[in-house]
Amino acid sequence: MNPLSSTIAAVSTPRGRGGIAVIRISGTDAVSVAGRMFVPAGKTDVSGLPERYAAFGDILDPDGIPCDTGICTVFRAPKSFTGENMVEISCHGGISVTETVLLSAIAHGAVMADAGEFTKRAFLNGKLSLTEAEAVGGLIDADTTEKMKLSGGAVRGNVSREIKRLSDSLLDVMTALYAAIDYPEEDVGDEGERHIGEVLRTVSGGVKRLLATYKTGRAVQSGVKCVICGRPNVGKSSLFNRMVGEESAIVTDVAGTTRDVLRETVSFGGVTLRLSDTAGIHTSGDAVEQIGIGRAVDEIEGAELILAVWNASEPLTGHDIELIGRLKDASAPVITVLNKTDLARGLSGEDEAQIASVSGDMIRVSCETEEGIAELASAVAKLFGSDKLDLRHDAVIWDVRQRTQLMRADAALDSAVAGLTYGDPLDAVCTTVEEAMAALSETDGRGVNEEIVNEIFARFCVGK
Repeated sequence: MNPLSSTIAAVSTPRGRGGIAVIRISGTDAVSVAGRMFVPAGKTDVSGLPERYAAFGDILDPDGIPCDTGICTVFRAPKSFTGENMVEISCHGGISVTETVLLSAIAHGAVMADAGEFTKRAFLNGKLSLTEAEAVGGLIDADTTEKMKLSGGAVRGNVSREIKRLSDSLLDVMTALYAAIDYPEEDVGDEGERHIGEVLRTVSGGVKRLLATYKTGRAVQSGVKCVICGRPNVGKSSLFNRMVGEESAIVTDVAGTTRDVLRETVSFGGVTLRLSDTAGIHTSGDAVEQIGIGRAVDEIEGAELILAVWNASEPLTGHDIELIGRLKDASAPVITVLNKTDLARGLSGEDEAQIASVSGDMIRVSCETEEGIAELASAVAKLFGSDKLDLRHDAVIWDVRQRTQLMRADAALDSAVAGLTYGDPLDAVCTTVEEAMAALSETDGRGVNEEIVNEIFARFCVGK
């Protein structure tokens, strides 16, 4: 059965009590299905409604009995989200009434939509590229401003336009190469080969720049596992609270207050930090505290970013020195934070030099006055590149699938440039250019297989 031959329906708003709910119907028979379950408050029926006109009327249950009043809006193909005939019926947002309206759509000829099927149909009907469709899911799930900007920019075509621009340039090169291969008597000459090489190098540079955005895109979309560590009473929990923006962690003058790992997800420095506040690392005879310290060490070993906190009002202790040694072996980047700078300075120049040996980034903060928190955010932004990108307008990738295909394109382009430079036959160069073109097409969904498409849209919620 053709997956686009059925008319589908689903509730597109969150389940539960609310002011309104929206039931979405899409497919060839969407208007006729709606016509059997909605009676406009006028002489016309649904089939006679103008496009994008919000008509008030009665909504009928599966037995044809009015169950609610609401609004019906018709979107005719191809001028709809899915590219098909589409109807949206808005009813009151009660749990029972919403379910009744959906069941009415099913009773009158529609079938239940699968997860992500509306967006999948939009992709299959050419209304969205694959990167734009993936971004729709990201936009729905966005829980920070940065995620919203990233996904919103991709929905508006930032990534798709860049990939199309690169693909169009490769298409011009392939046309020239095909002509040279088919008509060898028409030698492209040195000038022609130089032009082809320049275009390939330009496209290769564009692919590399797009690949370079993955670090930022991933840090925004998936988040960075960030651990706050240090010995007891250096202000780890105070820093955690400042970054979270509320008093999530208990702060006292008693050493060892934090005994377990506290976790929050925060938007900080233009990226998403999956933040962990850990127990102070030191020697303890308390069995419970030892467990917390062990977990802190585990967090450091699994971190993608470490914020190492020191008390700037006291000289380094043995536990500080021990932590410095541990951090020098850490695989994750480290930002050192000198806290309590509102108090008299206690660190000597030699102490600060030892701390600086852990990381080049040393930020002075006061969690009491908030001094230095903005500088810390800037250091995080610089580390993950969010200071150089405009998420609303720049092409930024975030998905492993996108990155994998771009890496394929990058490798093929490098081979093509090298082949042209070292005088390889033009048909061999053309083959590698074709590989790059195919990889770019798969990045944006023009050459992707059905299995991958199904896997992507299965992640979506029903109704989208």
